[in-house]
Amino acid sequence: MILNGVCVIWRGSIDLQRLDGMGCLEYDDERAQHEDALAQAAFEETRRRTRDFEDRDRSHREDMEPRRQQDPSPGSNMGNTDDHKMR
Repeated sequence: MILNGVCVIWRGSIDLQRLDGMGCLEYDDERAQHEDALAQAAFEETRRRTRDFEDRDRSHREDMEPRRQQDPSPGSNMGNTDDHKMR
């Protein structure tokens, strides 16, 4: 089991009728290494996905920059109502 973020093994006995017993907790090195490997893999996957997202975002921004410079800004032709007059 994991108790306060530490992998431990319960060694002892409990009388389930009286809820009485004795035991101790021992550090579980093998399970701790396994849990650490899982945590590291999840962390690396998150870093990879974040890096991929940032690369796609940067690429998208670079692609949009030339278009933004060529196209007039939205709303700049609002003053020209001749194109949109209702008849």
